[in-house]
Amino acid sequence: MSVDAQLIRRELTESHGRVWAHLAAPGTWLSGGERVAVAVETRAAVHCELCRRRKEALSPASVKGEHAVAAEMPDARRELIHRLVTDPGRITRSWVHGLLDGGMDDCEYVEVAGLVSAVIVVDTFHVALGMQLRELPDAGSGEPTRRRPRTAEAGEGYVPMIPVGGLEGDYADLYDERAWVPNVHRAFSLVPDATRIADDLMQSHYFPYEQVPRYTDADHDYGIDKIQMELLASRVSMHNDCFY
Repeated sequence: MSVDAQLIRRELTESHGRVWAHLAAPGTWLSGGERVAVAVETRAAVHCELCRRRKEALSPASVKGEHAVAAEMPDARRELIHRLVTDPGRITRSWVHGLLDGGMDDCEYVEVAGLVSAVIVVDTFHVALGMQLRELPDAGSGEPTRRRPRTAEAGEGYVPMIPVGGLEGDYADLYDERAWVPNVHRAFSLVPDATRIADDLMQSHYFPYEQVPRYTDADHDYGIDKIQMELLASRVSMHNDCFY
């Protein structure tokens, strides 16, 4: 049974529209066509037989084979997408660095991860409400910027991030350095637009990051209260093997 689309908050549908426009446009490392291909592969990964067998194995590395193919792309990018979709809880630093050592640029890694995350949010929303998946957009023209934030630096994360105090130029607005800036907010910052679209989804589906530590039920008019929201968030995180 599907939900009447008119009952869905406008902020949600507008946010999903911005995600789809972002998906179709050329990014930092990938063209519009390559980005839409990431979405195609993201949707197909849940049906991959190799991923199913790896998920059931004690160690995913012990299961050899080839992924089901839904879109043309480098093998390493496909491996990244399928692991993010089907077995994110067992992603390790050594596995990530193996992709990077094999030739994948860290900006490509972050851009793909951001796209996969955004598509999953929108698709899961539609599935949960019994709605048809949103039709993928046609790819836009243009070239990726290949622009890397000057202040991004390596740290404890798997990939470099922009530190608090490191905002400048066209990414000076990326987060409020006067407020609480959790690592999860900086996770995609090597590709600032990936952070922006994640923030957009965060704000429309939940709250802006800087409000999370101090929000109360007086701060919103949602149909459920804070305790219910946190219960749902925790259960979904556990189901998705969220190691964060």
